[in-house]
Amino acid sequence: MILERQQDSSTKNVVMLVDSKTRDLDVASLIAFHLRRLGIECYLEPLEAFRAVVGAYRPSVIIFNHLTASHLAAWSKRLAELGVLTAVLPNEGIIYDPDVLKFAAGRYHSDAHIDYFFCWNKPHAEALKAQNFGSATNIEVVGVPRFDFYFEPWSSVIKGPSEKKHSRPRVLFCTNFTMAQYHELPRIAADKLFAPWKDRVPLYKDYWPGIETHWRSRKRVLEFLEALIRARKFDITLRPHPGENHEFYAQWLDKLPAADRAEIKFDKNSNISRLIMDCDVEISCETCTTALESWIAGKKTVELIFERHPLWYREVQAKANVECDNPLTLPGLLSKILSEPIPHKLVELRRSHLEKWCSSPDGQSCFKITKILEAAIRNRKPPVWSKLDANDYRRALKLRAMQTMGLAYHFDPLLFAKRKIWPMRYAVKDSGYQKSIKPSDVSEARKKLELIGEIQASALKSEKLSKGL
Repeated sequence: MILERQQDSSTKNVVMLVDSKTRDLDVASLIAFHLRRLGIECYLEPLEAFRAVVGAYRPSVIIFNHLTASHLAAWSKRLAELGVLTAVLPNEGIIYDPDVLKFAAGRYHSDAHIDYFFCWNKPHAEALKAQNFGSATNIEVVGVPRFDFYFEPWSSVIKGPSEKKHSRPRVLFCTNFTMAQYHELPRIAADKLFAPWKDRVPLYKDYWPGIETHWRSRKRVLEFLEALIRARKFDITLRPHPGENHEFYAQWLDKLPAADRAEIKFDKNSNISRLIMDCDVEISCETCTTALESWIAGKKTVELIFERHPLWYREVQAKANVECDNPLTLPGLLSKILSEPIPHKLVELRRSHLEKWCSSPDGQSCFKITKILEAAIRNRKPPVWSKLDANDYRRALKLRAMQTMGLAYHFDPLLFAKRKIWPMRYAVKDSGYQKSIKPSDVSEARKKLELIGEIQASALKSEKLSKGL
């Protein structure tokens, strides 16, 4: 990050708005790394700073993770007036249900200005084109950027230091019951969440049974965990989805006998790619993206089956996993699949699934994005910065002030006190700030990638010397 305003209007800058530190920072940092190698500076800021970055960095392009919210759509039109390109790079891009995909594609505000839309797969791109995005928006299929970190050299950024050899198989147990918490909240919370969808998408018309299913399934998943604990054969890591209520699992763990508690590690924050690369077998709860990531990493996978509710279960993905619906059989099933190679049939199903829905991951997704951006801005006229107003400069000044203090743009000095007094009212704002990137986060992520770049350059130089070049 920088503290000085860009003075040279010919400088080609890109700003990428990062929604979640845990999920999105590494990808944003890799895109920035590639852009810098192409001579284009890229700055990373939290999504909440979307207005402030215009005056602070004077970018040629701003990358959003979505433009579905009305205030973001409105701002995209202001950017178009200034001559700033807008790009959308979703952080979730796999939608199996055709009706949901159609609605999600059309949900982008018709009045939003989007110059580039980066899709994970062709079905998403085709759905967007069917909504007439093609006439005004460049729709590019680039694959899944965060999957780049399963390939060298980027995987070394995620991998931790080499651990001592484990005497027991390492099991990564991933849960994803994000809707269970709505069963315990006032009904209005769920009604508000599903309001945009329930009257437009048949799958979501009667959403409450889906919430009840997640609530029951979350209870039942503890039986699977207890079966693994009692087996005393595995090193278990429990990883809940970032959107789940983690306190549910914390309370359960606190009640376990000491000997049982010692059998399981509770990991809420580690990079999911590292956890997947470190495990021997990954367990997911019905349809979950972690299974796809585990396929890429060459891991064996088990999919726990609960009620097969259409909101949460997709046979198209399940058939490429080993299924288990009985807690008592899980330990034996794990021992069996760990002792055998992955069946050829599953390997082929996984390959074809990844080809269709993830554009055959190869570690080059972020680089594809940067080459498209480079072509878009290299010969483009600078934006019209004379149209910046007092509010743009005021927000830019606030952004720089927050940076000097090591804080995210939307820091609220009273939030801690508000959360103590009104815990429920300010829970969302508190969690929103906690997931935001700070200047130190950006700096640390950049250093890791620059180190990889130095190692690459050194290796290339050594190779040339050895060949006498």
